[in-house]
Amino acid sequence: MKMKKMMAAVMAGVMMVSVFAGCGGSSDTAGGSTGNGEELTLEQIKKNGKLVVATEAAYEPFEYLDTDGETIIGYNADLFQLICDDLGVELEYIDVPFQGILAGLEANKYDVVGATLGITVERASKYNMTVPIQKGTNVFIKRKGDTSIMTPEDMEGKVVGTQTSCYNETDTKNFNEKLIAAGGKGYKELKTYDGFPEAYMELKNGKLDIVAQNYASAAAIVKNNPDDYELVLDENGDVAMVSEEDTWLSWAVRKSDTELFEYINSEIAKFKEDGTLDKLQEKWFGQTVELPDSDYIPAE
Repeated sequence: MKMKKMMAAVMAGVMMVSVFAGCGGSSDTAGGSTGNGEELTLEQIKKNGKLVVATEAAYEPFEYLDTDGETIIGYNADLFQLICDDLGVELEYIDVPFQGILAGLEANKYDVVGATLGITVERASKYNMTVPIQKGTNVFIKRKGDTSIMTPEDMEGKVVGTQTSCYNETDTKNFNEKLIAAGGKGYKELKTYDGFPEAYMELKNGKLDIVAQNYASAAAIVKNNPDDYELVLDENGDVAMVSEEDTWLSWAVRKSDTELFEYINSEIAKFKEDGTLDKLQEKWFGQTVELPDSDYIPAE
């Protein structure tokens, strides 16, 4: 825990923005329902007096540790605080490793996975994925001024980094296969990391040529570090998307907890309607993105 907090602090100092770290768990009363598959209702949450949300607090600007090294802040943190305020309960935010975060939800260790999750067919088959809270299509980020990479096709022979155990890794591998299928040699190497902070540190130090991450986070990285990084553009001068179809980001609720799932969706819809979501997007990403209300789960 100390080492990961130190890394988050180092990245905040070096980059002014760190980017995916954590530890912890919860008490027997922290997570959902009774642990026997029964639905966790809003009444039970109110009785507990809290909504327990698990995340990995090193994914700025979605969720990350404040300068005190303890408080979780960010876009998702703001949204969950508003949801809990409306529900009249305390927000209990816990920091856990991303690689086991969905398994912890299944084990009833917490009520919601509030980490930034790409919506995939596999995830949607196992969990209730809320309506999107941000756009997560993968893009490429390079060092500022690196003229050896002007379009995605210039990835040939480059060392590329991304986070393991998430859709970013899958999309990045698929793009490499696309380069090879077109007659190229593909990447020189694809390096994967437990979290993005290390990947960006290695990009800055020249150990990587490219980092592949979701568009919203990448835009925030470039916005806060304009002298260090820039997005790779396509032949039309637009931000190049690694995948051919958009990926949307949301949160996960157990399939059994339909009332909680529907309540969170209704809150997100309300925030879209009253302008709250736009304000928070401007605050954390410097721009707004139109989000779908339906058809956000990829076709099989």
